[in-house]
Amino acid sequence: MAKRAPILPDNYNPVGERLRRVAQPFPPSIAPVEKVVAFSAPETVPPDELPPSSILREREAIPDIPTDHELKTVSVRFRCSASERKKWHGITRELSGDHNNLSHFIRAAMLLLENSHEQLMKLAPDIQRFRKPGTTDLLGITFYEQRLSQFLYDAIRAAGRPKA
Repeated sequence: MAKRAPILPDNYNPVGERLRRVAQPFPPSIAPVEKVVAFSAPETVPPDELPPSSILREREAIPDIPTDHELKTVSVRFRCSASERKKWHGITRELSGDHNNLSHFIRAAMLLLENSHEQLMKLAPDIQRFRKPGTTDLLGITFYEQRLSQFLYDAIRAAGRPKA
């Protein structure tokens, strides 16, 4: 007679449990030691001697980078075909030189939308006039997404570079 495998509990998630344990703040007995390091002022170089890339970076605002142990526990899902998924993974792998960067590129695209929110609000009446076709109308969905991408392109272009 064959043995039956035990049924796993509904909330069984060994990876998530391990991440939660790792992300927990340090207990008081093992609290990290804060070190104070004194820095000397950097030497100033005339702007005409700096390379162009460093001049551009000085003008850009530095974004606020979260320093806490925030876990990204929510995911956003959307439908795509297997060939689209493969194509998008290939594009991001080619651009970044690394695999599994698709989510970072999608998050960057969403930051572009956040940056162009004012321009998108101006275009909202035009966007709302388009009705999303049914899920079985594949050609209609393609045209809908194409028109939507044109509006997004115009708004992102008008908004310019993302702000911090």
